[in-house]
Amino acid sequence: MKIFISVDMEGISGIVDGSMVSSKQGDYAKGRKLMAEDVNAAIEGILSVNPKAEITICDAHGAMNNILPEDIKHKDAILVRGRPKPQSQMAGIDSSFDAAVFIGYHAKKGTQNGMMSHTYSGGNIESLHINGVEVGETAMNAGIAGYYGVPLVFVAGDIAVTKEAKEVNHDIETVAVKEAISRVAAKCIHPAKAREMIKQGVAKAIKKKVKPLIVGPPVIFDIRFTDAKKADAASFIPSAERVDGKTIRITHDDYVKAYHGFLAAIACATAFS
Repeated sequence: MKIFISVDMEGISGIVDGSMVSSKQGDYAKGRKLMAEDVNAAIEGILSVNPKAEITICDAHGAMNNILPEDIKHKDAILVRGRPKPQSQMAGIDSSFDAAVFIGYHAKKGTQNGMMSHTYSGGNIESLHINGVEVGETAMNAGIAGYYGVPLVFVAGDIAVTKEAKEVNHDIETVAVKEAISRVAAKCIHPAKAREMIKQGVAKAIKKKVKPLIVGPPVIFDIRFTDAKKADAASFIPSAERVDGKTIRITHDDYVKAYHGFLAAIACATAFS
């Protein structure tokens, strides 16, 4: 058994605002500890089903070097950290994995009562549509897993992102560790209880048969930026089509290549911020 874990930070137990998710903030050390412990809970769930399971963890938040390697208790786990890296939040996944697990995820930008909701790059992206459907990071990254034939089987975060996960596939197991009451406030379950829920949820999820999300060609990424200047910069990409003042379109028959176009568009937009 091989399990891939992608871990973001906004949906981690107990985290409600930027004070714990940025290295420039005073409570960041506490936030990264909470992040590691939620991951450890997911690993415990996997090992309770298969003690010999191979586990790869991808740090998927910000600079993607949040988890301290020594904070992962399972010494045989592989930690993928740093950026830029291929497939970004899903770096390290391939067709050899049996399932994908998302920890600490959040809802797409603009979601009411979505914990620190944004879509990949909050300062750059207003919305992302894939083949006409607005998506957040859950669906986008489930598409990467599905490209390799790997099903997304579990998502943990706030209530809003668990609802997004069910829209991707109702068979995905979910755990809500908090209920947002605004974008930066939430009713939080005690971290110890939340981790037990994650452990049990992951153990249940990896036993299930869930279909991978396969996005058929042509794959169309419509990327709407927060202002026209960012779209101006992203439109320099040869494969980009300008849709309107703030939107570009990347089309490709290959999902991952379309996704790489999305990453390049964000890089261009960021350079001109």
